[in-house]
Amino acid sequence: MIYNKTSSKKIEAKLAIVSIAVIIVAWFIGGQLEVADIVSTIKAKMPEIVKLEEIGKVSYKIYNAEEEPLGYVTIESSMGYGGPLQMAVAVDNKGKIFDLAVINSKETPSYLDKVLKTDFIEGLLGKNYDDEYSIGNEVDAVSSATYSSRAIVEATKKGNRFVAAKVLGYEIPKDETPALRFGVQEIVLLLLFAVGYFAHKNTFKYKKMARWGTMLIGLFVIGFYYNQPFTLSMFNQLLLGYFPPLYSQLYWYLLLGGVFLVFTVDNKNPYCSWFCPFGAAQECMGVIGGAKHRPIGKFKIVLKWTLRILVLLAIVIALLLRNPGVTSYEVFGTLFKLTGSNFQFAILGIVLVSSLFIKRPWCNYLCPLGPVTEHFTYIRKMIMDKWKRKKVNV
Repeated sequence: MIYNKTSSKKIEAKLAIVSIAVIIVAWFIGGQLEVADIVSTIKAKMPEIVKLEEIGKVSYKIYNAEEEPLGYVTIESSMGYGGPLQMAVAVDNKGKIFDLAVINSKETPSYLDKVLKTDFIEGLLGKNYDDEYSIGNEVDAVSSATYSSRAIVEATKKGNRFVAAKVLGYEIPKDETPALRFGVQEIVLLLLFAVGYFAHKNTFKYKKMARWGTMLIGLFVIGFYYNQPFTLSMFNQLLLGYFPPLYSQLYWYLLLGGVFLVFTVDNKNPYCSWFCPFGAAQECMGVIGGAKHRPIGKFKIVLKWTLRILVLLAIVIALLLRNPGVTSYEVFGTLFKLTGSNFQFAILGIVLVSSLFIKRPWCNYLCPLGPVTEHFTYIRKMIMDKWKRKKVNV
């Protein structure tokens, strides 16, 4: 028994190292493969443009089929919720936008599609370089896709003003430094972390009551109202270095920072156990159906390693494609915003029905965040054990 336990620990250590190595290699290869044929993409997205004459790294003078000059096009990007979004911005000789196209995006496809299926982009056509068209000022974001809407507007404005200033020689308005957005959403999140951290201790008298309170707040506030739970795509985004603007997405930093800070200090996961909205939804269903922990015997280790391998593959593919959300299979948005494919709705239905009889089936057998947090915990333990041994030897 001791031999098996020791062997298991050695295997875990080796696999942890191999996983890190695979992720590093995937990150490097993905960076090398990310070479887009911009000219072909512009022509495909903007059929009126037939000829492009390069005048800068990502700027071109453009012509129609009769080789008549149309103006200029440039590529600009802005950070959305899932990563950078690139826009091709076509501007005439007077500094007015006459065509726009998204040529590359790391946003979750379902949210970006919401924007592209509306006339949101068409509403930006005709804007002049000195116009004010930020979200909330002359431009309304598409409901449930605010971050994608904001990224499109910011990239469009940057492209328009770049051509106006650097190519046409116009004096452009000076952008004001955006104010840091700290509101109810961020306050609620910090309070949930605080309650989860202090109330999880066994000495806390009202632990059960506090936990149900945080779960219900997480369900309705983080889930249904804001729809911003912790997802695999957020972790992939962190690995890819796609850091969103702090002023507009402080919540993103607080959520990831809070999870990893508590893990580092206390080796606990207050998010999943205390206020994960999807976990709360499963527990609510469990109360209705009397759900219990169902032992699965010898299949436990099989499911554990199957999920670990699938999650590692999901991360590797996301890094290779440089798209954090491409392999994110969670059905959170399907529940909280009724957005997703037929397959996702089918999975959601199965999970919710199973939750009536099995306690947290998604969290225990399907959630990709489990292996991620387990890996982080294991690495932390390896470091702590090594530090303790070194301290004893000294």
